[in-house]
Amino acid sequence: MQDTRTKSQDPLVSIIIPVYNKAPFVRETLESALQQTYPNIELVLVDDGSTDGSFEILKEYFAKYPDKTKLIDQDNQGVSAATNVGIAAAKGEYIQFLDADDLLSPNKIANQIKLLQGQSESILASCEWRLFQDDLKKSYSIPYGVFQDFKSGSDLLLRFWNKQEMHQPAVYLTPRSLIEKAGPWDETLTINQDGEFFTRVLLHAEQVLYEPEGKVYYRSPGVNNVSQQKSEKAIKSLLDSYMCYEREVLKFEDSKRVRIALKKVYQKFIYDVFPQYPDLISKAESLMQNLGVDQPTYIGGPKFQMLSKYLGFKNALRLKRLF
Repeated sequence: MQDTRTKSQDPLVSIIIPVYNKAPFVRETLESALQQTYPNIELVLVDDGSTDGSFEILKEYFAKYPDKTKLIDQDNQGVSAATNVGIAAAKGEYIQFLDADDLLSPNKIANQIKLLQGQSESILASCEWRLFQDDLKKSYSIPYGVFQDFKSGSDLLLRFWNKQEMHQPAVYLTPRSLIEKAGPWDETLTINQDGEFFTRVLLHAEQVLYEPEGKVYYRSPGVNNVSQQKSEKAIKSLLDSYMCYEREVLKFEDSKRVRIALKKVYQKFIYDVFPQYPDLISKAESLMQNLGVDQPTYIGGPKFQMLSKYLGFKNALRLKRLF
């Protein structure tokens, strides 16, 4: 058990916002950060070589709120590099990550700080995330089981992997000490950087406490984002991130339950990619085989799971692609 926090009652929270070509959305994001009811915040704005006028908007906010903002301008290096620069510049005892097109409810940080006061420095907070496009009144939640407390970060990870669920990374309010234990964002990855990073954070987390009132509003990805995520480079990077999952989690717990969950991660990769990129599918199958899990595992919806039980996973995939 880690020592409980004896620091200030209103610890500084650093909101790290990496920005690359988000001019249509970044004002709304900055306003949602500045409108937090929790008073002791700083915004760490890292422009990653934007070419659409985003940096001019950031300069405007920096000039207007010099005591609340830090502004960093760098050549384009990718979101992980920009985030790492933001972490290095941040002074907060807690870190709030926020994408430049997503939003926080005004009470998000205040409620989570209250929840974490007096708790171990190895505990982080989560909350609900909701999808939206342009109108928050039309936001909606996905009925996941992750919107609850978890006795350990590992238990939350296994929920992600067994049920193919996720958290949007802005849901977390994370003590700096956990981030220091986890290490930096992996700058070699081009997709799922946040999932890989928070795998390492959660493996060090003693508990995850769910705060039911605060919200994160996750803007639905645009067409261009989705198409980029389907490139061969992106798909390879996705598999690389899953291999990182395996490497990191087995350092903490090498058990049957962990290996079953990892098998489902690789199954889900094949499910999403099939029939494209056969070499990557073959690699995922090999990784799945090397886990040594003999018992059948099933992913997807009820109909696909039933097909898998009767036809086998690959035959069920082939049939699915016909319809």
